[in-house]
Amino acid sequence: MRTILVTGAAGYVGGTLTRRLLADPETSVVGVDLCEMDHGAEGVREILDHPRFTMVRADVRDTAALEPLLATSDAVVHLAAVVGDPAGKRDPERTRAINVGASQDLIAASKKAGIKHFVFVSTCSNYGVSDTDTLVTEDGDLNPVSLYAETKVAVEKALLAETELPATVCRFATVYGVAPRMRFDLTVNQFTIEALQDGVLEIYGEQFWRPYVHVEDAARAIELVLATPEKSIGRVYNVGDSGENYTKGMMYELLKERLPELEAKWVDINEDPRSYKVSFQRIADELGYSTTWTVPTGMDQIIAQARLGAFPDPKAGRFRN
Repeated sequence: MRTILVTGAAGYVGGTLTRRLLADPETSVVGVDLCEMDHGAEGVREILDHPRFTMVRADVRDTAALEPLLATSDAVVHLAAVVGDPAGKRDPERTRAINVGASQDLIAASKKAGIKHFVFVSTCSNYGVSDTDTLVTEDGDLNPVSLYAETKVAVEKALLAETELPATVCRFATVYGVAPRMRFDLTVNQFTIEALQDGVLEIYGEQFWRPYVHVEDAARAIELVLATPEKSIGRVYNVGDSGENYTKGMMYELLKERLPELEAKWVDINEDPRSYKVSFQRIADELGYSTTWTVPTGMDQIIAQARLGAFPDPKAGRFRN
Protein backbone atom coordinates (compact mmCIF):
# COMPACT_ATOMS: atom_id res chain seq x y z
CA MET A 1 0.00 0.00 0.00
CA ARG A 2 1.34 3.42 -0.94
CA THR A 3 0.16 6.73 0.49
CA ILE A 4 0.11 9.87 -1.66
CA LEU A 5 -0.37 13.33 -0.20
CA VAL A 6 -2.19 15.67 -2.59
CA THR A 7 -2.24 19.37 -1.80
CA GLY A 8 -5.13 21.28 -3.35
CA ALA A 9 -7.09 18.02 -3.41
CA ALA A 10 -10.51 19.71 -3.49
CA GLY A 11 -9.68 21.80 -6.55
CA TYR A 12 -10.33 21.42 -10.26
CA VAL A 13 -7.46 19.04 -11.01
CA GLY A 14 -7.16 17.77 -7.45
CA GLY A 15 -10.64 16.27 -7.30
CA THR A 16 -10.16 14.46 -10.58
CA LEU A 17 -6.69 13.22 -9.65
CA THR A 18 -7.77 11.99 -6.22
CA ARG A 19 -10.54 9.85 -7.71
CA ARG A 20 -8.16 8.37 -10.26
CA LEU A 21 -5.56 7.52 -7.62
CA LEU A 22 -8.17 5.85 -5.42
CA ALA A 23 -9.15 3.58 -8.32
CA ASP A 24 -5.94 1.69 -7.49
CA PRO A 25 -6.73 -0.60 -4.51
CA GLU A 26 -3.12 -0.34 -3.37
CA THR A 27 -3.21 3.45 -3.02
CA SER A 28 -4.35 5.64 -0.15
CA VAL A 29 -4.68 9.40 -0.56
CA VAL A 30 -4.32 12.15 2.02
CA GLY A 31 -5.89 15.31 0.65
CA VAL A 32 -4.90 18.71 2.00
CA ASP A 33 -7.01 21.74 1.15
CA LEU A 34 -8.16 24.78 3.11
CA CYS A 35 -11.50 24.71 1.23
CA GLU A 36 -11.89 28.45 1.76
CA MET A 37 -13.17 29.31 -1.71
CA ASP A 38 -16.82 29.36 -2.75
CA HIS A 39 -16.68 25.78 -4.02
CA GLY A 40 -15.46 24.54 -0.62
CA ALA A 41 -14.85 20.78 -0.65
CA GLU A 42 -16.94 20.24 -3.78
CA GLY A 43 -14.09 18.53 -5.61
CA VAL A 44 -14.01 15.66 -3.10
CA ARG A 45 -17.41 15.82 -1.40
CA GLU A 46 -18.65 12.54 -2.88
CA ILE A 47 -15.58 10.62 -1.71
CA LEU A 48 -15.14 12.00 1.81
CA ASP A 49 -16.22 8.64 3.26
CA HIS A 50 -13.93 6.58 1.04
CA PRO A 51 -12.00 4.13 3.26
CA ARG A 52 -8.66 4.99 1.66
CA PHE A 53 -9.14 8.75 1.55
CA THR A 54 -8.39 11.18 4.37
CA MET A 55 -9.31 14.83 3.92
CA VAL A 56 -7.41 17.35 6.05
CA ARG A 57 -8.61 20.95 5.99
CA ALA A 58 -5.37 22.84 6.47
CA ASP A 59 -3.52 25.82 5.03
CA VAL A 60 -0.57 24.72 2.91
CA ARG A 61 1.39 27.49 4.66
CA ASP A 62 0.98 25.64 7.98
CA THR A 63 4.06 23.42 7.87
CA ALA A 64 3.39 22.13 11.38
CA ALA A 65 0.07 20.68 10.20
CA LEU A 66 1.69 19.04 7.18
CA GLU A 67 4.71 17.46 8.87
CA PRO A 68 2.84 14.53 10.50
CA LEU A 69 1.06 13.85 7.19
CA LEU A 70 4.36 13.80 5.33
CA ALA A 71 5.79 11.39 7.87
CA THR A 72 3.33 8.70 6.75
CA SER A 73 3.34 9.48 3.01
CA ASP A 74 5.40 7.99 0.21
CA ALA A 75 4.85 10.68 -2.42
CA VAL A 76 3.57 14.24 -2.70
CA VAL A 77 1.63 15.87 -5.53
CA HIS A 78 1.76 19.62 -4.97
CA LEU A 79 -1.22 21.30 -6.65
CA ALA A 80 -2.16 23.90 -4.03
CA ALA A 81 -1.66 27.46 -5.25
CA VAL A 82 -3.35 30.73 -6.00
CA VAL A 83 -4.09 29.76 -9.61
CA GLY A 84 -4.37 32.05 -12.60
CA ASP A 85 -3.53 35.65 -13.41
CA PRO A 86 -6.71 37.37 -12.10
CA ALA A 87 -6.53 35.61 -8.72
CA GLY A 88 -2.83 36.40 -8.41
CA LYS A 89 -3.33 40.09 -9.13
CA ARG A 90 -5.93 40.49 -6.39
CA ASP A 91 -3.41 39.96 -3.59
CA PRO A 92 0.18 39.68 -4.85
CA GLU A 93 1.68 39.36 -1.36
CA ARG A 94 -0.60 36.45 -0.46
CA THR A 95 0.01 34.86 -3.85
CA ARG A 96 3.77 34.89 -3.30
CA ALA A 97 3.36 33.57 0.25
CA ILE A 98 1.29 30.60 -0.91
CA ASN A 99 2.79 29.86 -4.30
CA VAL A 100 6.45 30.39 -3.42
CA GLY A 101 6.95 30.54 0.35
CA ALA A 102 4.67 27.64 1.23
CA SER A 103 6.01 25.57 -1.67
CA GLN A 104 9.61 26.08 -0.58
CA ASP A 105 8.67 25.11 2.98
CA LEU A 106 6.87 22.01 1.70
CA ILE A 107 9.92 21.02 -0.34
CA ALA A 108 12.12 21.32 2.74
CA ALA A 109 9.66 19.39 4.91
CA SER A 110 9.31 16.67 2.27
CA LYS A 111 13.07 16.27 2.10
CA LYS A 112 13.24 15.98 5.89
CA ALA A 113 10.43 13.39 5.89
CA GLY A 114 12.17 11.25 3.28
CA ILE A 115 9.47 11.59 0.61
CA LYS A 116 10.32 9.24 -2.26
CA HIS A 117 8.77 11.30 -5.07
CA PHE A 118 7.69 14.94 -5.13
CA VAL A 119 5.58 15.97 -8.14
CA PHE A 120 5.24 19.70 -8.66
CA VAL A 121 2.48 20.91 -10.94
CA SER A 122 3.62 23.94 -12.92
CA THR A 123 2.36 25.60 -16.10
CA CYS A 124 3.21 26.14 -19.75
CA SER A 125 2.44 29.81 -19.07
CA ASN A 126 6.07 29.92 -17.95
CA TYR A 127 7.00 30.24 -21.63
CA GLY A 128 5.13 33.54 -21.86
CA VAL A 129 5.86 34.82 -25.34
CA SER A 130 7.79 32.64 -27.78
CA ASP A 131 8.29 32.16 -31.51
CA THR A 132 5.08 30.47 -32.64
CA ASP A 133 6.72 29.24 -35.82
CA THR A 134 8.27 26.51 -33.68
CA LEU A 135 7.09 24.35 -30.80
CA VAL A 136 8.78 25.30 -27.53
CA THR A 137 10.26 22.38 -25.59
CA GLU A 138 11.06 21.91 -21.92
CA ASP A 139 14.54 23.29 -22.65
CA GLY A 140 13.15 26.51 -24.12
CA ASP A 141 13.57 29.89 -22.46
CA LEU A 142 11.19 30.68 -19.61
CA ASN A 143 9.62 34.10 -20.08
CA PRO A 144 6.85 34.54 -17.50
CA VAL A 145 4.69 37.60 -18.08
CA SER A 146 2.38 37.20 -15.07
CA LEU A 147 2.83 36.92 -11.32
CA TYR A 148 1.32 33.42 -11.41
CA ALA A 149 3.92 32.18 -13.90
CA GLU A 150 6.72 34.00 -12.04
CA THR A 151 5.86 32.09 -8.87
CA LYS A 152 5.82 28.77 -10.71
CA VAL A 153 9.22 29.44 -12.26
CA ALA A 154 10.65 30.36 -8.85
CA VAL A 155 9.48 27.08 -7.31
CA GLU A 156 10.70 25.05 -10.28
CA LYS A 157 14.18 26.49 -9.82
CA ALA A 158 14.16 25.82 -6.09
CA LEU A 159 12.95 22.27 -6.54
CA LEU A 160 15.37 21.34 -9.31
CA ALA A 161 18.25 22.75 -7.27
CA GLU A 162 17.31 20.47 -4.35
CA THR A 163 19.30 17.38 -5.28
CA GLU A 164 18.30 15.35 -2.22
CA LEU A 165 14.55 15.29 -2.96
CA PRO A 166 13.47 13.00 -5.85
CA ALA A 167 11.20 15.25 -7.91
CA THR A 168 9.39 15.76 -11.20
CA VAL A 169 8.00 18.99 -12.66
CA CYS A 170 4.84 18.83 -14.78
CA ARG A 171 4.09 21.94 -16.83
CA PHE A 172 0.40 21.71 -17.68
CA ALA A 173 -1.13 23.15 -20.81
CA THR A 174 -4.26 25.20 -20.04
CA VAL A 175 -6.72 22.71 -18.59
CA TYR A 176 -10.34 22.27 -19.64
CA GLY A 177 -13.19 19.77 -19.38
CA VAL A 178 -15.84 18.60 -16.93
CA ALA A 179 -14.62 17.88 -13.40
CA PRO A 180 -16.17 17.30 -9.95
CA ARG A 181 -15.21 20.87 -9.03
CA MET A 182 -16.09 22.66 -12.26
CA ARG A 183 -14.45 25.89 -13.44
CA PHE A 184 -15.79 28.32 -16.04
CA ASP A 185 -12.90 30.79 -15.85
CA LEU A 186 -10.72 28.64 -18.12
CA THR A 187 -10.75 29.51 -21.81
CA VAL A 188 -12.28 26.39 -23.38
CA ASN A 189 -14.83 25.98 -20.60
CA GLN A 190 -15.73 29.67 -20.56
CA PHE A 191 -16.05 29.97 -24.33
CA THR A 192 -18.18 26.85 -24.56
CA ILE A 193 -20.67 27.72 -21.83
CA GLU A 194 -20.98 31.36 -22.99
CA ALA A 195 -21.44 30.28 -26.61
CA LEU A 196 -24.19 27.88 -25.58
CA GLN A 197 -26.02 30.13 -23.13
CA ASP A 198 -25.41 33.64 -24.54
CA GLY A 199 -25.04 32.96 -28.25
CA VAL A 200 -22.20 35.47 -28.54
CA LEU A 201 -18.51 35.47 -27.63
CA GLU A 202 -16.49 38.55 -26.80
CA ILE A 203 -13.00 37.68 -28.01
CA TYR A 204 -9.69 39.53 -27.70
CA GLY A 205 -6.26 38.33 -28.73
CA GLU A 206 -7.80 35.90 -31.18
CA GLN A 207 -4.44 35.36 -32.90
CA PHE A 208 -2.48 34.26 -29.82
CA TRP A 209 -1.57 30.58 -29.48
CA ARG A 210 -1.97 28.40 -26.36
CA PRO A 211 -1.86 24.65 -25.71
CA TYR A 212 -4.76 22.86 -23.99
CA VAL A 213 -5.20 19.60 -22.09
CA HIS A 214 -8.31 17.92 -20.66
CA VAL A 215 -8.46 17.66 -16.88
CA GLU A 216 -8.67 13.86 -17.08
CA ASP A 217 -5.56 13.73 -19.25
CA ALA A 218 -3.77 16.08 -16.87
CA ALA A 219 -4.56 13.76 -13.97
CA ARG A 220 -3.50 10.74 -16.04
CA ALA A 221 -0.11 12.34 -16.61
CA ILE A 222 0.47 12.67 -12.88
CA GLU A 223 -0.55 9.03 -12.40
CA LEU A 224 1.96 7.99 -15.04
CA VAL A 225 4.76 10.08 -13.54
CA LEU A 226 4.11 8.52 -10.13
CA ALA A 227 4.06 5.03 -11.65
CA THR A 228 7.41 5.48 -13.44
CA PRO A 229 9.79 7.10 -10.94
CA GLU A 230 12.79 5.39 -12.50
CA LYS A 231 12.17 7.47 -15.64
CA SER A 232 10.42 10.60 -14.40
CA ILE A 233 12.48 11.66 -11.37
CA GLY A 234 14.70 14.59 -12.20
CA ARG A 235 12.74 15.43 -15.34
CA VAL A 236 10.56 18.33 -16.48
CA TYR A 237 7.57 17.45 -18.66
CA ASN A 238 5.18 19.57 -20.67
CA VAL A 239 1.80 17.89 -20.25
CA GLY A 240 -0.51 17.90 -23.25
CA ASP A 241 -0.40 17.04 -26.95
CA SER A 242 1.50 18.85 -29.70
CA GLY A 243 -1.61 18.81 -31.89
CA GLU A 244 -3.65 20.61 -29.26
CA ASN A 245 -2.29 24.13 -29.74
CA TYR A 246 -5.08 26.54 -30.67
CA THR A 247 -5.84 30.23 -31.05
CA LYS A 248 -9.04 31.75 -29.71
CA GLY A 249 -10.07 32.36 -33.30
CA MET A 250 -9.79 28.64 -33.98
CA MET A 251 -11.89 27.86 -30.91
CA TYR A 252 -14.60 30.22 -32.12
CA GLU A 253 -14.72 28.33 -35.42
CA LEU A 254 -14.99 24.99 -33.59
CA LEU A 255 -17.90 26.29 -31.52
CA LYS A 256 -19.54 27.81 -34.60
CA GLU A 257 -19.60 24.30 -36.12
CA ARG A 258 -21.52 23.08 -33.08
CA LEU A 259 -23.67 26.17 -32.55
CA PRO A 260 -24.34 27.70 -36.01
CA GLU A 261 -26.14 30.76 -34.61
CA LEU A 262 -23.07 31.78 -32.60
CA GLU A 263 -21.80 35.32 -33.14
CA ALA A 264 -18.44 36.85 -32.27
CA LYS A 265 -17.62 40.30 -30.93
CA TRP A 266 -13.97 40.96 -31.73
CA VAL A 267 -12.35 43.24 -29.15
CA ASP A 268 -8.99 45.01 -29.37
CA ILE A 269 -7.48 44.90 -25.87
CA ASN A 270 -3.76 45.13 -25.18
CA GLU A 271 -3.52 42.70 -22.29
CA ASP A 272 -2.42 39.11 -21.68
CA PRO A 273 0.16 39.01 -24.51
CA ARG A 274 1.08 35.35 -23.94
CA SER A 275 1.45 33.44 -27.17
CA TYR A 276 3.25 30.13 -27.39
CA LYS A 277 2.97 26.78 -29.14
CA VAL A 278 4.30 23.88 -27.11
CA SER A 279 5.88 20.52 -27.88
CA PHE A 280 4.81 17.57 -25.75
CA GLN A 281 7.12 15.07 -27.39
CA ARG A 282 9.31 14.41 -24.34
CA ILE A 283 6.57 12.92 -22.16
CA ALA A 284 5.36 10.86 -25.12
CA ASP A 285 8.83 9.53 -25.91
CA GLU A 286 10.02 8.91 -22.36
CA LEU A 287 6.83 7.77 -20.62
CA GLY A 288 4.62 6.67 -23.51
CA TYR A 289 2.03 9.31 -22.61
CA SER A 290 -0.75 10.28 -24.98
CA THR A 291 -3.93 12.25 -24.49
CA THR A 292 -7.42 10.80 -24.88
CA TRP A 293 -9.35 14.07 -25.31
CA THR A 294 -9.20 16.96 -27.77
CA VAL A 295 -10.57 20.48 -27.46
CA PRO A 296 -13.48 19.63 -29.82
CA THR A 297 -14.49 16.54 -27.80
CA GLY A 298 -14.12 18.55 -24.61
CA MET A 299 -16.48 21.17 -25.99
CA ASP A 300 -18.96 18.42 -26.85
CA GLN A 301 -18.70 17.10 -23.29
CA ILE A 302 -19.46 20.49 -21.74
CA ILE A 303 -22.36 21.19 -24.12
CA ALA A 304 -23.88 17.78 -23.41
CA GLN A 305 -23.62 18.20 -19.64
CA ALA A 306 -24.99 21.74 -19.78
CA ARG A 307 -28.00 20.61 -21.81
CA LEU A 308 -28.67 18.00 -19.12
CA GLY A 309 -28.86 20.82 -16.56
CA ALA A 310 -25.50 20.18 -14.86
CA PHE A 311 -24.58 23.89 -14.71
CA PRO A 312 -27.66 25.99 -14.01
CA ASP A 313 -25.60 28.93 -12.69
CA PRO A 314 -22.25 28.89 -14.52
CA LYS A 315 -21.54 32.52 -13.59
CA ALA A 316 -21.69 31.73 -9.86
CA GLY A 317 -18.59 32.31 -7.77
CA ARG A 318 -18.07 28.62 -7.06
CA PHE A 319 -17.21 28.08 -10.72
CA ARG A 320 -14.33 30.57 -10.61
CA ASN A 321 -11.03 31.15 -8.89
